[in-house]
Amino acid sequence: MTASRRRVLQWSLAGFTGPAVALAQEGSLRIVVPFAAGSGTDNAARVFAEAVRLATGRTVMVDDKPGGGTSIGSLEVSRAKPDGTTLLFTTGGHTTNAVLNRKLPYDSIEGFTPITLLTRSQGFGLMVGGDSRFKTMQEFLAAARAEPGKITYGSSGIGNTTHVVGELFCRSAQVQLTHVPYKSTPINDAMTGTIDCFFVSPSLVMQYLKAGKLRALGVSSAQRIPLLPDVPTFGEFGIEADIPGWSGFWGPPKLPRALVESLFQTLSKGAREKSFETYARDNGSEVVCLPPTEFSAYVVSEIERYRRVLPPLGIQVD
Repeated sequence: MTASRRRVLQWSLAGFTGPAVALAQEGSLRIVVPFAAGSGTDNAARVFAEAVRLATGRTVMVDDKPGGGTSIGSLEVSRAKPDGTTLLFTTGGHTTNAVLNRKLPYDSIEGFTPITLLTRSQGFGLMVGGDSRFKTMQEFLAAARAEPGKITYGSSGIGNTTHVVGELFCRSAQVQLTHVPYKSTPINDAMTGTIDCFFVSPSLVMQYLKAGKLRALGVSSAQRIPLLPDVPTFGEFGIEADIPGWSGFWGPPKLPRALVESLFQTLSKGAREKSFETYARDNGSEVVCLPPTEFSAYVVSEIERYRRVLPPLGIQVD
């Protein structure tokens, strides 16, 4: 058994005290989101926070801490007291950052306690602004091949999942796009045409797609997405560029086992609240609520997989 996999089991052996569990069940809860206000992750967190309040009566506050490719907000949670009052809500980028960022101020496994994988979405989409000159994937690929390096794509930072998918796309499609990293999200600049495109989980921008402010040219999922039936998959063009899209909750390191279980029960109640289930479904996400031990094992396995898959892309975060 590797050291990483041993870590999956260690937290389950921790002891607990009655008052700590009582605080987790009844006290206020702070959710740190390492993305900017208005981002898809922030929107999801706020809908979920209200769902938890409705389901449990607890006060839940969402605190956006963007920057550093999500490391600023993540570090704050990693350093928080293990009392169950502060949680991190972030995406699968947590696992890619663990491999690509050589100077993370925390250990992506040892520095956190996994609580639950909350939602899973159907891959990533290539998005352009509603007024973009690109109406179809065919037009986009033709232009990219005719104008190497002239088309720009934004991401939520070097090494972020949105960057990784972009590089996988370029490699598989044999095109050269110019990467433009952002400290938070490139959504607004894509809608205004400042950048040509970006890659993101459709579930995080569904409101803009429905409003016509963004257009999806293709999706990385194996099959077409029910909410976007007319949008082709990357595979229909012979392109492979998929990374699982998901969101989850972590606590600070060394959270007692019973406290983890109590938090999991609280979050599960919020996930089952009709308002959140409806929000997730309308935005193309599946509510999962993976138990803590299974989520911990999944995080470890994803990091180990990315250590094999990502180095050939040549992405490095200093």
